[in-house]
Amino acid sequence: MNSQASFLSADKTLRLSVVLVYLAACIIPFVYALERLQYVTGWSVFTALSEFSSQSGAMKALKFTMLESVASALLTVLIGLPVAWCLSKYSWRRVRILRALLAVPFVTPAIVASMGFLSLIREDGVLAKMGIDLRLETGLVGKFAQLSGWEHPGHFLALILAHAWFNLSLMIRFVEPTLSTLDPRWEEQLSLLPGGKSRFSRMKHLWIPVIGPAVMCAAALSFLFSFTSFALVKWLTPNNDTLESVMASAGSSAGIVGYRIDSSEVVYSVAIVQFLILLMTLWLTSSLQKRYTKRLSQLSETNVRNYHGRPTLAAKIILLVGIIFTILPFVSIVVSSFRMREFSNGIPQYEWTLAGWKNAWNGDSSTMPVSEAMSNSLIYALCTLIIALPIGWILASTIFRLEKSGWSKTSKALDVASMLPLAVSAIMIGLGVLLGGLRWYPQMFNWFFLPVFPHVLLTVPFVVRVMLPAYFSLDKSFQEQCRVLHLSPLQTWFHSTLMFLRGPAVIAGSLTLAFSIGEFGASWLLVRSGSWDTLSVVVDQLMGRPKFDPVVYPTAMAAASILMILTFVLFLAVERFRESTDRSGF
Repeated sequence: MNSQASFLSADKTLRLSVVLVYLAACIIPFVYALERLQYVTGWSVFTALSEFSSQSGAMKALKFTMLESVASALLTVLIGLPVAWCLSKYSWRRVRILRALLAVPFVTPAIVASMGFLSLIREDGVLAKMGIDLRLETGLVGKFAQLSGWEHPGHFLALILAHAWFNLSLMIRFVEPTLSTLDPRWEEQLSLLPGGKSRFSRMKHLWIPVIGPAVMCAAALSFLFSFTSFALVKWLTPNNDTLESVMASAGSSAGIVGYRIDSSEVVYSVAIVQFLILLMTLWLTSSLQKRYTKRLSQLSETNVRNYHGRPTLAAKIILLVGIIFTILPFVSIVVSSFRMREFSNGIPQYEWTLAGWKNAWNGDSSTMPVSEAMSNSLIYALCTLIIALPIGWILASTIFRLEKSGWSKTSKALDVASMLPLAVSAIMIGLGVLLGGLRWYPQMFNWFFLPVFPHVLLTVPFVVRVMLPAYFSLDKSFQEQCRVLHLSPLQTWFHSTLMFLRGPAVIAGSLTLAFSIGEFGASWLLVRSGSWDTLSVVVDQLMGRPKFDPVVYPTAMAAASILMILTFVLFLAVERFRESTDRSGF
């Protein structure tokens, strides 16, 4: 009994310590940054909020951010829902491969997605050859811009397409498990009732209540990720700013006493507004995911895969379009890395070459070699994994225990708090470290491991989101059997919990590595001027170089290809355990 009591006491102490340290790590950089900005500007938080509308470009950035985020979420639903429906309703050959292909975009670094869509919309890209010029906005897009008076509609369309591509797997991961576990007898029984005779009535009384929470949860997350997008906005809509890009552009000169006070004022106001909007979104997302988890738990009790036989021609076409939409940017990146364009008498000529790959790997006087940048990224990712995975696991188990113990409000509060870094965003976390460090300990910018801190904060929420549904799906009977066998608390945890959470843990760990390797926003702020560039930062640097040298573009695409290959390898580890974690939102 003494050993059991000691174990339980140590367990509570560990959980409390982890929760407090994590919350402090989430809050302190943000507080330090705000305190620094408050000191420089002389504004209070309420003053910064009231002065938001008077800041140059702030209201325009807010309107554009809301517009593109809502449009991206709606487009994600329009594209992803038919694909998820067809994937779950029919019996497909090699369904795991199809599911994996459609899920690839979510683990793809944002800078790679940017390069992929840039290669598609450039003047010699696939879309331009089809007569859809989204970059220079000629042809039909240009005529639409003239008639509507809308500036740069092509850039906007490219951005929301990229966001929908990036968030496609969210819709599939949430909706497909819900539909595939639905007992087909429910629809048959409903069709016999007066209120279920028509398709509309069956949709109203069955499909919307069943898949509604899943669709809304995926849409809310899509809105969240689109709202905090930076790399895609930076490269696809250079003529429009979002709140994130405003903070990124003004952040480099903010927080310095007596220098560019206007930059500090802009960052201060924008950060407050963005934080409040994202906090409300996170609260909504947390509520929707809890409803989704409960609904899926009820459906999964039937243990039925709702296959309706072989897929129809329409289902095959929908799924084929979805797969082409998914893989086209990747193919375009790889092809562009081997294709160099030169002009002869004003006429473009193309040559297949390995010069881009050689130049990227070896580097030059102005750009770090990809080999060194990849080494930096892998070191940061491994350090992030060692710290983020245990923290996220403990947070998820604590949220689960609080919920099961009747502390539902405390559980929900901690659930929302675990996602605070997403409310702050990558750019703001980077600014928090930057501005907080200037005040607290300036020598920290000489630390090689400085980017690990924002990487941990940005990946812990994903670990929690993977592990939490897995905890709710655990079978209580195994714990009871362990108690009957008089096993120790540690043995009970090992046999009834750890053994069943290996798959989700591998997924969480692989996602942590992939997201850390591909992280761009915070890294762009912290390491771009140093000698510890990450692979994503190097891709951005290469793409930003003048294009008078024809090898620059294929070099940037080669670096993006290497980053893409790294994340694909980690993604394979995720899919290896996919079947055991259908309840995970990711």
